[in-house]
Amino acid sequence: MRYLVADDDPLVCETVESFLARLGDTAFSVVASDGLSALQLLTAGGFDAVFLDLDLPGLDGPSVLKALAGEVPVVVISASAEFGAASYEFRVADYLLKPLSFPRFVQAVARLREARAVRSQLPTAPAASPLDARDLFVKEGNKIVRIPLSQLLLIKAESNYVEFVLAEGSVTSLMSLKKLEELLPADFVRIHRSYVVNWRKISRIEEGVALVGKHRIPLGESYREALLARLPGLS
Repeated sequence: MRYLVADDDPLVCETVESFLARLGDTAFSVVASDGLSALQLLTAGGFDAVFLDLDLPGLDGPSVLKALAGEVPVVVISASAEFGAASYEFRVADYLLKPLSFPRFVQAVARLREARAVRSQLPTAPAASPLDARDLFVKEGNKIVRIPLSQLLLIKAESNYVEFVLAEGSVTSLMSLKKLEELLPADFVRIHRSYVVNWRKISRIEEGVALVGKHRIPLGESYREALLARLPGLS
């Protein structure tokens, strides 16, 4: 099983990971300390289940649950039982109260396995291409916006913000370009200290400029070789 542990308390994360290690069926576990990072990791795929704290910074647990819409089995972790009844509207597998105990944790993992087994018996949709199958969720002001990566042309960094430029319109979010690069699939490549582009959308490269849609993006000399190595027929 591949788990995401979403909690801003390092001690809770260590406890969950140590409990998983004792159970011995963990392929890997990843820790996210804020809600937006957790949602982006889950949207990118690769996890069988998530242990989700409700009181996360940036984007709280209930907001993550709403965005996931039941796509990944969830065990809620909370210091309060207040959200207990409401959490089951999101079809969570279990609800654990802090401090965590190992016997109760074992029950939660058993319910996660049951939820995963049920999901594996459901009909699957036809496979999409890796790029089309991925979306990115970002925070724009007080809104959470879905960015379909198949429609994303480029990303521009300005100060502490990044602008996601799509075929129609753009979205601006407070985040670092460096952190964002770690979440993007291989279709996206940095071609300038302030720009990441979708190489599939490049129509031409000339005189230190890459044409992406109607946009002329400067191509930094130090990034040129990496970009050319990525393009089919030039590697």
